[in-house]
Amino acid sequence: MTSPSSPSSPPSTSGHQRRRHSQEANDDEVDHGITFPARPEEEDDELSPPRLEWDFRLAATVPSPALAGASDAIGSVDFDPAGRLLATGGIARKVRIYTVADFLHKPTSTSSSCSPAACICVPAKLSSVRWRPEGGAVGCGDYDGVVTEYDAERGVASWERDEHAGRRVWALDYAPHGASMAASGSDDRTAHVWDPRAPSGTSWATARAGGAVLCVEFDPSGGPQLAVGSADRRAAVYDVRALGHGAVASMDGHARAVTYVRWAPARRVVTSAADGTHRLWEWPATAVSGPAREVRSYGGHVSGRSFVGMGLWHGAGLVASGSESNHVFVYDLRWAKPVWVHPFGLGDSDAGGGFVSAVAWRQGDADGGGGALVAGRSDGVLKMFTCQRRTENPQVDDQ
Repeated sequence: MTSPSSPSSPPSTSGHQRRRHSQEANDDEVDHGITFPARPEEEDDELSPPRLEWDFRLAATVPSPALAGASDAIGSVDFDPAGRLLATGGIARKVRIYTVADFLHKPTSTSSSCSPAACICVPAKLSSVRWRPEGGAVGCGDYDGVVTEYDAERGVASWERDEHAGRRVWALDYAPHGASMAASGSDDRTAHVWDPRAPSGTSWATARAGGAVLCVEFDPSGGPQLAVGSADRRAAVYDVRALGHGAVASMDGHARAVTYVRWAPARRVVTSAADGTHRLWEWPATAVSGPAREVRSYGGHVSGRSFVGMGLWHGAGLVASGSESNHVFVYDLRWAKPVWVHPFGLGDSDAGGGFVSAVAWRQGDADGGGGALVAGRSDGVLKMFTCQRRTENPQVDDQ
């Protein structure tokens, strides 16, 4: 079953004609020209077996609110900056906003009472939802190529922009608090950076790719960088102050479309692709431009036809993703194999061949607890997990 928001999905018929984009790799030879010294801790980590240093607990399972027979695939989930609200979006043309406390404070792990605190009806299927850094508003990218921001309390649109001439918007992100920048990526092979306060059509700058731009993310630490991934199997990092001057770092190694990019600590980026791998990259701080070095590749989940989500808990160094095998996977950045796998089985509902299609972390304190992981499925079911660092090291056979 192919996700409605998969790069390999048939073109949308929402009023705008779509083009197919080739994912053929560029065969030009690249001279890397940079030597990266190996980090001693990386060598030690590769030799040691993966260790699960966290306790994950299923806090709540929320059935799909859709009517029987209706399609309600979740394509995107995002916690608000305070970690108190959760927004979901997908093909049901609704933004559902949940109160996180309703998930975490239930006496049982299965609850049908975790109904949305608010539901905003939107005019098109959604591929991306993202909270503003200040909170109070959620931005959405849709299949009709429009980016719209909604007031979460009133449920009405604050503004909308058609930056991509009707071509599907795959991804949306806001720069950290105070920067007044947003970015969107689209089927038109561009990533636009613009000021949300300015009128539509007044983009600051544009980065172009060799295929549909499927993911964008600003550096959450506040640096002037934007990471971009596209259907041409490549990812790149740009300086938003000189977007037209080309990439600061390029990441070329995936075998299929790059579907997600997430910033990791210490000037690193994690990419995810439809080749069933996540990859960790780094580049020298002194480099003006050039290829990034692949530090590690992570595998175990299944991703070949559909978006399965990918998120990174910065404080803990944990990467989560869904899978076409209907599991939630968690990787520690130090090891290539998953440290935790959770089957998303829901009994009879699994007969439909569903898969985990979206994940997100609540960025809690890694040492004091407070971390949470949410996963959404292609049939609209949500699961929330709490994450707590273990006080004692688990027994692991190191032989």
